[in-house]
Amino acid sequence: MEVEAYLGGSRLYRRLRSEPHGQLVERYAARLIEEGLVRHGTWRCLNVVDGLLSWIASRRCKLADLDEHVVERYLRHRGRRQSIQPGDQAALSRWLAVLRDEGAIVPASPPSLTPHDRIFNEFDAYLRAERGLAPKSIVRHLPIIRRFLHELCPTGTDGLGKISQDSVISYIERHAQVSTITQFDAPAAEAIDGRDWPIGCFAPYRASMPARAAALKTRPAGV
Repeated sequence: MEVEAYLGGSRLYRRLRSEPHGQLVERYAARLIEEGLVRHGTWRCLNVVDGLLSWIASRRCKLADLDEHVVERYLRHRGRRQSIQPGDQAALSRWLAVLRDEGAIVPASPPSLTPHDRIFNEFDAYLRAERGLAPKSIVRHLPIIRRFLHELCPTGTDGLGKISQDSVISYIERHAQVSTITQFDAPAAEAIDGRDWPIGCFAPYRASMPARAAALKTRPAGV
């Protein structure tokens, strides 16, 4: 359905389309229609975007300055004046997506990684590059390592270089107890019972842990 046929009778849409960012608004409206929003939902999204554009103009900001942080500030401002509806955040997220698709604002920044996330990503890369594991095998076994590292490295990278083979064996022995293995942990139980996968895959990785721990500590967050 064409935007004009769907929203041609909306004074809000006609006004927004006639303003400097009219082409972007038209593309935004087209996306809303493609996603199946009803007229009232589409109007609400346009109303929220209209409020955002007015707000940044009042602060002499440029459209190119928009990102998730600016949107969050705007929503706090809007919330002090009127109620925030459940779909308002999603409406502005769609707006940012349209702006990025059109090259009007910079791409989104990658989310910051926690220390544990960085360890998991490092180990995932190790399994792919140095152990040659297939993606399905990695997906299957990473939860085991995730639990292992959460237990032995609760604070993240600080304890990474201190993990010894005795730590690995002790962990296996504790979790090999029948009482600790639940139905949810069936793949883990199989791996722990066999013992060869955790030791075979983690021991070589463990040998290079001091250097890896140092690298992870110095690497910028989010990388």
